[in-house]
Amino acid sequence: MEKIKPYLFWVFALIAPIASIMLTIGFLIIVDFITGAYASYKKKIPITSKRIGNTVSKFFIYNLVVLSAFLLEKYIVKEIPFQRIITGFIAIAEIKSILENFNKIYGINPFKALVNLIKKKSFEGLEETINILVNDKEKHLKTQKNELEKNENSEKSIDYK
Repeated sequence: MEKIKPYLFWVFALIAPIASIMLTIGFLIIVDFITGAYASYKKKIPITSKRIGNTVSKFFIYNLVVLSAFLLEKYIVKEIPFQRIITGFIAIAEIKSILENFNKIYGINPFKALVNLIKKKSFEGLEETINILVNDKEKHLKTQKNELEKNENSEKSIDYK
Protein backbone atom coordinates (compact mmCIF):
# COMPACT_ATOMS: atom_id res chain seq x y z
CA MET A 1 0.00 0.00 0.00
CA GLU A 2 2.85 2.38 0.77
CA LYS A 3 4.20 1.94 -2.76
CA ILE A 4 0.84 2.85 -4.29
CA LYS A 5 0.25 6.04 -2.24
CA PRO A 6 2.56 8.30 -4.29
CA TYR A 7 0.91 7.18 -7.52
CA LEU A 8 -2.58 7.70 -6.13
CA PHE A 9 -1.55 11.12 -4.89
CA TRP A 10 -0.19 11.95 -8.36
CA VAL A 11 -3.43 10.80 -10.06
CA PHE A 12 -5.62 12.79 -7.65
CA ALA A 13 -3.42 15.86 -8.09
CA LEU A 14 -3.75 15.48 -11.86
CA ILE A 15 -7.54 15.14 -11.71
CA ALA A 16 -8.15 17.85 -9.07
CA PRO A 17 -8.56 20.82 -11.47
CA ILE A 18 -11.25 19.03 -13.46
CA ALA A 19 -12.88 16.98 -10.70
CA SER A 20 -16.06 19.06 -10.81
CA ILE A 21 -16.32 18.61 -14.58
CA MET A 22 -15.81 14.86 -14.26
CA LEU A 23 -18.46 14.71 -11.53
CA THR A 24 -20.88 16.66 -13.74
CA ILE A 25 -20.29 14.26 -16.64
CA GLY A 26 -20.75 11.35 -14.24
CA PHE A 27 -23.99 12.86 -12.96
CA LEU A 28 -25.33 13.28 -16.51
CA ILE A 29 -24.42 9.67 -17.32
CA ILE A 30 -26.21 8.44 -14.18
CA VAL A 31 -29.33 10.50 -14.99
CA ASP A 32 -29.22 9.15 -18.55
CA PHE A 33 -28.96 5.60 -17.21
CA ILE A 34 -31.86 6.08 -14.78
CA THR A 35 -34.14 7.67 -17.39
CA GLY A 36 -33.12 5.02 -19.94
CA ALA A 37 -33.84 2.21 -17.49
CA TYR A 38 -37.22 3.72 -16.65
CA ALA A 39 -38.03 4.16 -20.35
CA SER A 40 -37.11 0.51 -20.93
CA TYR A 41 -39.31 -0.50 -18.01
CA LYS A 42 -42.25 1.50 -19.41
CA LYS A 43 -41.77 0.00 -22.90
CA LYS A 44 -41.26 -3.49 -21.42
CA ILE A 45 -37.77 -3.79 -22.92
CA PRO A 46 -35.46 -5.95 -20.79
CA ILE A 47 -32.44 -4.27 -19.23
CA THR A 48 -29.42 -6.38 -20.15
CA SER A 49 -25.93 -6.48 -18.72
CA LYS A 50 -24.64 -5.36 -22.13
CA ARG A 51 -26.58 -2.09 -21.87
CA ILE A 52 -25.36 -1.57 -18.30
CA GLY A 53 -21.82 -2.30 -19.50
CA ASN A 54 -22.23 0.36 -22.18
CA THR A 55 -23.05 2.88 -19.46
CA VAL A 56 -20.01 1.89 -17.40
CA SER A 57 -17.69 2.06 -20.41
CA LYS A 58 -19.23 5.40 -21.40
CA PHE A 59 -18.41 6.74 -17.94
CA PHE A 60 -14.73 5.79 -18.21
CA ILE A 61 -14.32 6.79 -21.85
CA TYR A 62 -15.98 10.19 -21.40
CA ASN A 63 -13.86 10.98 -18.36
CA LEU A 64 -10.68 9.87 -20.15
CA VAL A 65 -11.57 12.10 -23.10
CA VAL A 66 -12.19 15.05 -20.75
CA LEU A 67 -8.88 14.38 -18.98
CA SER A 68 -7.06 14.13 -22.32
CA ALA A 69 -8.60 17.38 -23.51
CA PHE A 70 -7.58 19.06 -20.27
CA LEU A 71 -3.98 17.87 -20.60
CA LEU A 72 -3.89 18.87 -24.27
CA GLU A 73 -5.13 22.34 -23.42
CA LYS A 74 -2.89 22.76 -20.37
CA TYR A 75 0.42 21.50 -21.73
CA ILE A 76 0.33 21.58 -25.53
CA VAL A 77 -2.13 24.05 -27.07
CA LYS A 78 -3.10 26.75 -24.59
CA GLU A 79 -4.88 28.99 -27.09
CA ILE A 80 -7.79 26.66 -27.88
CA PRO A 81 -10.18 25.66 -25.06
CA PHE A 82 -10.33 21.96 -26.02
CA GLN A 83 -11.53 20.84 -22.62
CA ARG A 84 -14.57 23.14 -22.59
CA ILE A 85 -15.47 22.36 -26.20
CA ILE A 86 -15.27 18.60 -25.73
CA THR A 87 -17.03 18.72 -22.37
CA GLY A 88 -19.78 20.80 -23.97
CA PHE A 89 -20.28 18.26 -26.74
CA ILE A 90 -20.40 15.39 -24.24
CA ALA A 91 -22.89 17.27 -22.05
CA ILE A 92 -25.09 18.10 -25.05
CA ALA A 93 -25.05 14.44 -26.14
CA GLU A 94 -26.06 13.27 -22.67
CA ILE A 95 -28.79 15.90 -22.30
CA LYS A 96 -30.15 14.96 -25.72
CA SER A 97 -30.23 11.31 -24.65
CA ILE A 98 -32.02 12.26 -21.42
CA LEU A 99 -34.61 14.23 -23.41
CA GLU A 100 -35.10 11.27 -25.77
CA ASN A 101 -35.72 9.04 -22.75
CA PHE A 102 -38.18 11.62 -21.45
CA ASN A 103 -39.97 11.40 -24.79
CA LYS A 104 -40.12 7.60 -24.52
CA ILE A 105 -41.49 7.79 -20.99
CA TYR A 106 -44.08 10.57 -21.33
CA GLY A 107 -44.60 10.86 -25.08
CA ILE A 108 -43.57 14.51 -25.03
CA ASN A 109 -40.51 15.65 -26.93
CA PRO A 110 -39.16 18.61 -24.94
CA PHE A 111 -36.33 19.15 -27.46
CA LYS A 112 -38.78 19.71 -30.33
CA ALA A 113 -40.94 21.91 -28.12
CA LEU A 114 -37.89 24.02 -27.31
CA VAL A 115 -36.93 24.25 -30.98
CA ASN A 116 -40.47 25.32 -31.87
CA LEU A 117 -40.36 27.92 -29.11
CA ILE A 118 -37.16 29.34 -30.53
CA LYS A 119 -38.63 29.71 -34.01
CA LYS A 120 -39.96 33.15 -34.87
CA LYS A 121 -43.59 32.10 -35.16
CA SER A 122 -43.53 30.71 -31.64
CA PHE A 123 -42.12 33.96 -30.32
CA GLU A 124 -44.99 35.84 -31.94
CA GLY A 125 -47.41 33.46 -30.24
CA LEU A 126 -45.48 33.89 -27.03
CA GLU A 127 -45.70 37.67 -27.33
CA GLU A 128 -49.47 37.39 -27.83
CA THR A 129 -49.75 35.16 -24.78
CA ILE A 130 -47.72 37.58 -22.68
CA ASN A 131 -49.85 40.50 -23.88
CA ILE A 132 -53.03 38.63 -22.98
CA LEU A 133 -51.64 37.80 -19.54
CA VAL A 134 -50.55 41.39 -18.94
CA ASN A 135 -53.90 42.77 -20.12
CA ASP A 136 -55.78 40.25 -17.99
CA LYS A 137 -53.66 41.25 -15.02
CA GLU A 138 -54.48 44.92 -15.64
CA LYS A 139 -58.18 44.06 -15.90
CA HIS A 140 -57.91 42.01 -12.71
CA LEU A 141 -56.26 44.93 -10.88
CA LYS A 142 -59.00 47.30 -12.11
CA THR A 143 -61.67 44.85 -10.92
CA GLN A 144 -60.02 44.59 -7.50
CA LYS A 145 -59.82 48.37 -7.26
CA ASN A 146 -63.53 48.69 -8.14
CA GLU A 147 -64.45 46.07 -5.54
CA LEU A 148 -62.43 47.89 -2.87
CA GLU A 149 -64.19 51.15 -3.72
CA LYS A 150 -67.59 49.44 -3.51
CA ASN A 151 -66.69 47.95 -0.12
CA GLU A 152 -65.52 51.33 1.18
CA ASN A 153 -68.73 52.98 -0.05
CA SER A 154 -70.91 50.27 1.48
CA GLU A 155 -69.12 50.60 4.84
CA LYS A 156 -69.80 54.35 4.84
CA SER A 157 -73.50 53.81 4.18
CA ILE A 158 -73.96 51.31 7.03
CA ASP A 159 -75.51 52.84 10.16
CA TYR A 160 -73.93 51.69 13.37
CA LYS A 161 -76.64 51.90 16.04
